[in-house]
Amino acid sequence: MHTPANPRQPGQVLAAISWVLLIAVMFGGESLILLLTSGDPPTAQQEQFFRAGHGHAGVLAIAGILYSTSLGRTGLPARRQVVAWVAYALAVFMVSGGMFLHAYTGEAGERSAGVWLTAAGGVVLAGAVLYLAWHLIRARDDAGIVEARA
Repeated sequence: MHTPANPRQPGQVLAAISWVLLIAVMFGGESLILLLTSGDPPTAQQEQFFRAGHGHAGVLAIAGILYSTSLGRTGLPARRQVVAWVAYALAVFMVSGGMFLHAYTGEAGERSAGVWLTAAGGVVLAGAVLYLAWHLIRARDDAGIVEARA
């Protein structure tokens, strides 16, 4: 028998979306192979930053599955969980997308819009992770208070 998810806890839906986003990373890997085997191979910088963007996207997409699952343990209202997850997902796109942008618009040894986008994504990512960590700690403390009263 199917039990509907609690609409106040969007963690399952966010985790499902995170799993689907992982498919985009797999297509990125296929794109890299096609790029490397094309008749017009990429420059060393393009290959380096494409690989870096793809690697970061993969690791952060998998971490996003853990992030979405952990949000359900915070006790945050559904809307704040969704906002936190969107901030995390946006940061992933900024970090990896900045690397892809730098691969094709930046110059070796120079800063570009891609470098700035990656750095800004790192700041947003750090904020999203610290937000989750803080609320996980608070949820643990709140659970301890409830157990002490029982």
